[in-house]
Formats: sequence, C-alpha cells, structure tokens
Amino acid sequence: MAQIVFNHVGWKPLFFHGTSSFDYCKRKMKIYLGSINDRVWEVTENDFVILDPANPTDNGKANKQCNTMALNTIYNGVDSKVF
Repeated sequence: MAQIVFNHVGWKPLFFHGTSSFDYCKRKMKIYLGSINDRVWEVTENDFVILDPANPTDNGKANKQCNTMALNTIYNGVDSKVF
C-alpha cells in the first residue's frame, strides 16, 4: 500500500468560531490541509470513489486515509456551535 507521509508543520489550523470571516478561514484551512500532504487537499476538493470496498486498491486506501485526515482536521477546526 502506498504510504501517505504526514507532513505536520507544527502549527494548528485556524479555529472557526463563526465570528471571523468564513472566506479567510476557508483559505487558511486549504493551506493547512495542503501542508499535511498535497493529496489531503486533493481528496477534500475532489470526490473519489472506491469501486470495490471489499477489495480496495492501494490508491483507494490512500484516498480514504487522506479523506479521514482532512475530516479530522476540519471537524477539529470548527466550533460545535457553528458545525
């Protein structure tokens, strides 16, 4: 399986409380997700499909892992009152 390297740069994504500019936060999150790994942003921006969930390809596994990384980052970057 292709391993996705986590390139964490040591800073946290901007936390969106609902009071700051959404467009600003969105741009910051895009940059943050790309800093984790380019593919993390790619699966966030573009849909992907795993054709056979019982027997996923290496590419499908990597996309699923990147999607999970992106979702975790986004969920942790949005206040529960806004989400």
